[in-house]
Amino acid sequence: MKKMFFLVVLVLFIISCKKENNSPSEFVDAKYITPGELFNCITCFSPSNLSSNGFVIKDDNSYKKFADLLRIYPYNPNINCDTATLKPIDFNKYSLIGIFTSFGACDSINKSILINSNRTKITYSIFIKKYSGDCVSMLGVSLNFALISKIPDDCTVDFNTKTE
Repeated sequence: MKKMFFLVVLVLFIISCKKENNSPSEFVDAKYITPGELFNCITCFSPSNLSSNGFVIKDDNSYKKFADLLRIYPYNPNINCDTATLKPIDFNKYSLIGIFTSFGACDSINKSILINSNRTKITYSIFIKKYSGDCVSMLGVSLNFALISKIPDDCTVDFNTKTE
């Protein structure tokens, strides 16, 4: 009888154990934002000082350093970029991620943010499909800002850009 009980418990244990699914799922609470939504004076900020590796901002101090890195001083004396700021973000609730990309005026861009089930890895992917027809060749640049719910300190963020 003890063997039968042990066998039943063992079978129930094996059946109830489920392999953890660590496949990524879409980050549903991501909000893609434009520079105009983030900068209070768009002519005072430029992405020219950024690397193409991507950025992850989780606190106010990093956000201030980011603003200082983007700040430019235009030749127009009527604009005072010393007082230009980025719009406030509550970093107790959110993190800001992004990556610099360039593209043609007629190209199409698709973005996705995936997170694994145990919230240790986020992948921000940007796919740029080059337009193959006739188009005015005007180059566009984007910082591809995304405001996402606060990510844990042990979470890594990978950035992938693909152009086809």
